[in-house]
Amino acid sequence: MEELKEFLAKQNEEIKKRVVPASLAYWKATISGKKEDYGDYEKRVIEIQKYLSNKENFEKVKNLLKNAKDHIEKRQLELLYNDYLSCQGDIELIKEITKKSTEIEQKFNTFRAKIGDRELTDNEIKDILKTEKDSEKLMEVWEASKKQGELVEKDLIELIKLRNKLARSLGFKNYHTMSLELSEQKEEEVEKIFLELEKSSRKTFDKLKDEIDEIFSKRYKIDKKDLKPWHYQNLFFQEAPQIYDVDLNKLYSDNILKIAETFYKNIGLDVTGILARSDLYEKPGKYQHAYCIDIDREGDVRIMESVKNNEYWMKTTLHELGHAIDFSNRDKTLPFLLRPEAHTFVTEAIALLFERNSNNISFMKRYVKINDEEIEKIKEIVKRQKQLDELIFLEWSQVMFNFERELYQNPEQDLNKLWWDLVKRYQKINFYRDKPDWASKIHLATSPAYYHNYLLGKILTSHINNSIVKEILGGDISSPDYSNPKIGIFLKKKIFSHGKKYRWDELIRRSLGEELTSKYFIEEFCKSD
Repeated sequence: MEELKEFLAKQNEEIKKRVVPASLAYWKATISGKKEDYGDYEKRVIEIQKYLSNKENFEKVKNLLKNAKDHIEKRQLELLYNDYLSCQGDIELIKEITKKSTEIEQKFNTFRAKIGDRELTDNEIKDILKTEKDSEKLMEVWEASKKQGELVEKDLIELIKLRNKLARSLGFKNYHTMSLELSEQKEEEVEKIFLELEKSSRKTFDKLKDEIDEIFSKRYKIDKKDLKPWHYQNLFFQEAPQIYDVDLNKLYSDNILKIAETFYKNIGLDVTGILARSDLYEKPGKYQHAYCIDIDREGDVRIMESVKNNEYWMKTTLHELGHAIDFSNRDKTLPFLLRPEAHTFVTEAIALLFERNSNNISFMKRYVKINDEEIEKIKEIVKRQKQLDELIFLEWSQVMFNFERELYQNPEQDLNKLWWDLVKRYQKINFYRDKPDWASKIHLATSPAYYHNYLLGKILTSHINNSIVKEILGGDISSPDYSNPKIGIFLKKKIFSHGKKYRWDELIRRSLGEELTSKYFIEEFCKSD
């Protein structure tokens, strides 16, 4: 049907014309931190939204979708339907939401915690939380970082209400529900998986948490019941603390970027050009976390980091380059609309798959200076640390998913109490203070209804890892040697090349031979010894 082909060609052209400048503007803003650069990014996003607010085009999408037969054409129409629907509300309201979100993000990205007259970078805060043993100093640093929550709280609550207003005007219960549905997920299905994981992990996590508390009670010379959030070596207790007698930072004190480059090359996945285009070190005003961006869906893929030579940044670099090689290996014959990832959690699964290698014995043997005697000493400890990593993140994800769902259901409730009630329930930290500590988590402002995708990604990671070990590597599923070009071929063919050609659930069925299942994650990490 000629009309359909012409319409889709025009849509691909017009959306690309707006998406690429917006991506470049975001890149520039997160490097500089300047208000005017964030303003330019905001303007570019609004241009996309204004285009997608066109009601005539939306009606055309709906009508064409009824009779579309060709899979590629129908898939593009399905994605266009969701994109257009999200922008069918009052355009002035949509602009207000974008403006508010961008302003909050700029505040987050330029915030630096202060102790007296001294500003601390995120890297410095991480180091203090991991090495300091004085409880008063730990509390001071933790509280200084949380001040960003107070800085954005009022704006963030207003943003939540604006998002809900938009969602309800489009017929959805709230913005959280809308976000899931427009990304081809259902809230009840996500909740079912979270409940299954909670049930499967609870006994093991409780045992590990008690072990952590015993160790930290001795480390800080306080009673277990007096342990506070700042004692757990992370601002949110979302990563495993260092409780075992092994310091992986010493293994990664050399050039971690070179290690990562060599590792990916050995899998048949070249990241040299990606690293050359990237922004990798600390700068004043720069975004302090890490992300990967596909600028044009034609090969201009970059990562943003603030690298130090330690295990955290080894893991993070492997993670972001995982996204990057996923984005870089699309079938370039696909239309622009079909070149992003099948779903956010699918590309998260790839990034998490490679991230795991930073504490993988096989990876250490090959890429860092460590002898067989040292390997034997740490082998069991590293295995336990990996389980700790996964289960602590699982419980943290429960906090985020349940908090955000409740936040959008009722932003007027006592959010400070809700936050600490969930922390107590899932993370087993008994603490409360009447401050908006929840608001210091940047994802609530900039990546709404997103966090559950990290956990779904971890489930899919175990699923993919099981397939790779079974079909290619053989051996121990907990410590596979990924330095094998067959893995690159496998991932390109099964996942990377397809982009959004299929819905995420169909892609998983086609690639792995079964539905998304949490059984492999549960077998790998939720069993007690």
